[in-house]
Amino acid sequence: MLLYTFTQFMLKTKKAFEWVFSLMEGPNRIVNIMFILIGAAGVIYWLSQQTKYNKEAEKNGTVK
Repeated sequence: MLLYTFTQFMLKTKKAFEWVFSLMEGPNRIVNIMFILIGAAGVIYWLSQQTKYNKEAEKNGTVK
């Protein structure tokens, strides 16, 4: 009898964990996509600024 109740308890615990983690799937994807978009925008901005600074350095003759 004790083994049967423990098995039931473990199955209910397993279902609870599966339910909790299934709730995390949706928002987790959105957060990942937001970080990727923010990172991509930062890289694009950084590269555009770096290009501007490289052109200015070449014009002033400060690039070796």
